[in-house]
Amino acid sequence: MIVALTNSKGGVGKSTLAVHLAVWWKECGANVALVDADVQGSSSVWLKETGSEVPVFRLQTADEVLDQIAEISRSFEHVVVDGPAGLSEVTRAILLVADLALLPCGPSVLDLRAANEAIRVVKQAQTIRHGLPQAMLVPNKLQARYRLSRELLEIARHLAVPATPELRLRQAYADAAGQGTVVWHLGPGGEMAANEIKELFHGLFRKESENHE
Repeated sequence: MIVALTNSKGGVGKSTLAVHLAVWWKECGANVALVDADVQGSSSVWLKETGSEVPVFRLQTADEVLDQIAEISRSFEHVVVDGPAGLSEVTRAILLVADLALLPCGPSVLDLRAANEAIRVVKQAQTIRHGLPQAMLVPNKLQARYRLSRELLEIARHLAVPATPELRLRQAYADAAGQGTVVWHLGPGGEMAANEIKELFHGLFRKESENHE
């Protein structure tokens, strides 16, 4: 399975989700690789710091994505692709090879506009590929009792793609990035974040995780 993290806006949590998903699959016993297609290279650096030994590939152009991801996927059960911010040709190329596109979206008007643009491009890819990639919005960085967070959840119910359970704005995610680890390795300080992100992954990939239990 090729899972892409894409959006037209930076700072919405693509790299955080990509690193945590790759490490989670690895710890489930799956043969997984990460493709870092973001020019910043944040996820590849972070993943290497975790010591998880997940292979990392850096692909920077649309041609590299189209030429190499299919080949990479033949050697791994799962490939996690951290896409760049923006709807560049690289992003469009990723959507032409992915099985599932996860679209993280924060609780702001700008984030929602960006998500709508990303959904539009996903729909174009689905038309070309007769249904693929599947796509899901991931409401991220939500805050309890925060009006925009409530509005995002309400709007998400009416978008053209389904939404996953939400992830909260938690310091543990920033701490994990700073310490080069994932939230479930932080100890008690990362417990709440660990529970919610693992619940998200189990919900999305239940069959895959059960195969390695």
